[in-house]
Amino acid sequence: MGVYERELRKVSIEKTLPLIFAVVCCLLLSVSGLAQPSTKTEADQKRSVKGRVLTSTYLPPIRVRFDKKFKYIGSQKFILYDRAQVEQHFFVDADDQKLIKRMYMVQFEGYLPNVDAVYDYPAAKTVDLGGLTYIVNTETISNVPAALSQDPKSDVARAGSFLAGKGYRISDSIMYQRFVRLLDEAKRNEFILLYIENAGAVATSENEKALQDFSSRSLRGFTILK
Repeated sequence: MGVYERELRKVSIEKTLPLIFAVVCCLLLSVSGLAQPSTKTEADQKRSVKGRVLTSTYLPPIRVRFDKKFKYIGSQKFILYDRAQVEQHFFVDADDQKLIKRMYMVQFEGYLPNVDAVYDYPAAKTVDLGGLTYIVNTETISNVPAALSQDPKSDVARAGSFLAGKGYRISDSIMYQRFVRLLDEAKRNEFILLYIENAGAVATSENEKALQDFSSRSLRGFTILK
């Protein structure tokens, strides 16, 4: 190879190397960009509690602050009836013997991908919370032990077991108000905010005044933050 040819090849390589380097960098950035969204999505999908504020970044993205009288005692996850993924968080107001006087349970629930089903609730009564519509229903349970033992695999029974594991007790008679929001058009995911109170011998769902007072108390204990 002559001197001229060697110099020509040297110039050609010097011109080509930057181009090759640029192409490789673009490919690496492209691959990184493709991988990044899924990693970021997984990292962003989380729920946590700091102080008395529960923060969820997905299904739904929401922040809920509870009154200072309610203590956060933890959360649990489980598969319900082999059909739905459930995550529960508990905020309780209890006496010195850990008998629960009032409680909020927040439940995130969604059907598993292989389950062909939807959530279907009659919207007889609704309320606006944080600018969104929630379905509301109120009930009295006069025999809590019987209700919990009726179906040990239910989400309610799972909640009772969690509370018992933390040393807390539920009264034999309670009232609850449930706020439910369906999170997608397919109606496969739901968000539940459940308020429970020791009913005692006074408040019943047939007593209209007691029911109104109870509903007012259920709304005062939390705030949906922007």
